[in-house]
Amino acid sequence: MLRNAALAVAGAVLAGAAATTASTAALAEPLGDPVEVPIIAESLRDGTFLPAVEVQVGERPLTLLLDTGSEGLVVYPNRLEGDTTVERTEVAADPDYNGAHVFGHVALADVAIGGAAPARLPFVLAHRCEPTDCLGGDDGLDGILGVSQGLRTWGEAGETQYPWWSAIAQLPDGAGDGHTIRVTHAPTARGERIGTLTLGAPVVGEADAVFQAPLTGGIYPDSDHPTFTKQVESCWSIDTVMNCLPTTIDSGERGAVMMGDFEAWATPIPSPTPFPGGGAEEIAHLNAGTPISFATPGGAPFWTRTVADGYRAAGLYRPTGTTPPGEAEDAAALAASGPYFNTGNVFFVGRSVGFDNLTGQIVVGPVDGLPAAVQQVSLTEGDRRVEVGWTDAQPGIESYVVRLRTAAGEPLAERVVLGAPAPQEFTGVADGVDVVAEVAAANAAGVGPWLASPNAARFRPHLPETGVEVGAPAVVATVLAGAGLLLLAARRGGRSLRPRRGIR
Repeated sequence: MLRNAALAVAGAVLAGAAATTASTAALAEPLGDPVEVPIIAESLRDGTFLPAVEVQVGERPLTLLLDTGSEGLVVYPNRLEGDTTVERTEVAADPDYNGAHVFGHVALADVAIGGAAPARLPFVLAHRCEPTDCLGGDDGLDGILGVSQGLRTWGEAGETQYPWWSAIAQLPDGAGDGHTIRVTHAPTARGERIGTLTLGAPVVGEADAVFQAPLTGGIYPDSDHPTFTKQVESCWSIDTVMNCLPTTIDSGERGAVMMGDFEAWATPIPSPTPFPGGGAEEIAHLNAGTPISFATPGGAPFWTRTVADGYRAAGLYRPTGTTPPGEAEDAAALAASGPYFNTGNVFFVGRSVGFDNLTGQIVVGPVDGLPAAVQQVSLTEGDRRVEVGWTDAQPGIESYVVRLRTAAGEPLAERVVLGAPAPQEFTGVADGVDVVAEVAAANAAGVGPWLASPNAARFRPHLPETGVEVGAPAVVATVLAGAGLLLLAARRGGRSLRPRRGIR
């Protein structure tokens, strides 16, 4: 492996600020043939899901939550009952996962992921969880495969101490250099294959964005591999409001966690509720259909999606803790670290996300799975209004974004339509302005290409009985002629303008 060069590589990465916004990633080539592991969906609930992979722990194949938001391996109660290859210790361990508190002891076993060579490593063997349901434990999950950056130690003074960190990072023969997660689509059924986990450093290639995790100053046990913070700096924006905060790119969280001045796009909840795990409280739900953009600091947005209408799709939170950002060691401490973002796992849908354990980079690959363009955008005029229509028959569409712009390209209005296509009426534009309509479909992967109406339309008043435009030459002539007849009638005292001859 490339362990001896790790610190030099990391230092070079941090020295070059341009690396965080580069369009390509110059990363280490994977060693040997890549090991790919299927990702399946478990614990479907109200439109959300948890990604899982099969891992061999001791003698048992287990289905574990694939969690980039935590750093160690946990096995739930009774999953390894009777396995004599597992070495159990008396060292207590109690990680917390956003309110799903695990209580157990450190154990050791041979752990194998896919076809990679196994490694003997310490993990947390749980004997109970609080509340009663371990995270996803009643929905097909046997534990948690935490694969984020981070290092924690179990064991009090006077006890044997056991380091606890990513099981992938501890694999030999180059498999531990990193991993890449590719989730091709949001699931429709439990157990559905939705992507792949590839072991080894992310492959060299183009990238939409590269995030850099800062060094912590430590190294992993028995190596010169440096440790990095779990969080990276990222920027979220709604409309023209942007906030940049430490961010956990988290495959194990169902919904996005946002903090900042975004109240205008949110609906307050009746009373604030604590974020599971403590340190923050939810004050509102972001309105379904709200477009959210995601970017590296100083970079242009590389991903825009609309908030789905589902359980915890995106929540607005405020911090209540005081731990400095970047110093959190577990989920509870992270929630107490001050303002932060959490991407939720929808960020992974439709793209590849590579984690490089040697450099601390997170490489986001080109988007896959975006919707195609909609069909047959129409634009019709009314009385100081226009109506936009379109057709579309694609599956998996969360919403449609409809916008008006002037014929010169200046933006005028934007609206998000949830569900099926439905005609949209726009008013409030100044008379005489020529407008063009554009429509795009949106799913979990983002907003697809825009399709414009083939024609422009003008905001202007119409005569309701004829529909003839006010200001057209025929209308002007008619109005002038009518005015002349009225004036002549007034001069004759209101008498009829018709000749008397022939009147009976």
